[in-house]
Amino acid sequence: MLTSGQDHGRDKPYTKSYATRLIKSISRNGSVRLTRHSGQRMQERDISMQDILCAFGNGKVIDEPELDIRSNRWKYNITGNGIDIRNIRVTTDINEKENYILIITVFREGEG
Repeated sequence: MLTSGQDHGRDKPYTKSYATRLIKSISRNGSVRLTRHSGQRMQERDISMQDILCAFGNGKVIDEPELDIRSNRWKYNITGNGIDIRNIRVTTDINEKENYILIITVFREGEG
C-alpha cells in the first residue's frame, strides 16, 4: 500500500498524480466497493466491474478533486478505457487507511 503521509480529511486533498497511483494500487491490492447509485448506473450504462478495473489500470485523475459536502470527503474522477469501452469516467472516494475505493458513479465520457 502506498503511504502519502497526508491526512485525507477536508483540509488537504491528494494530488492528481498521487490519487491516480493510489487508485491503481488499491484496485489491485485492496477492495473496490459500490454505492447503490453506482451499481444502478453501471447496469443502466452497460459498464461492468471489469471495465472499471481496466479503466483504473490505464486511467488518470485529470480533474482537481472536489469536496463532497454530504460526506465531507474528497472525490476524485478517474478517466480511462474499459475492456471494449473508451473513455469511462469513474467518480471515487479513496479510503487509504482502510484500503478501499468507493465508486460513487460511473459514465461514458460525453454522456455525463
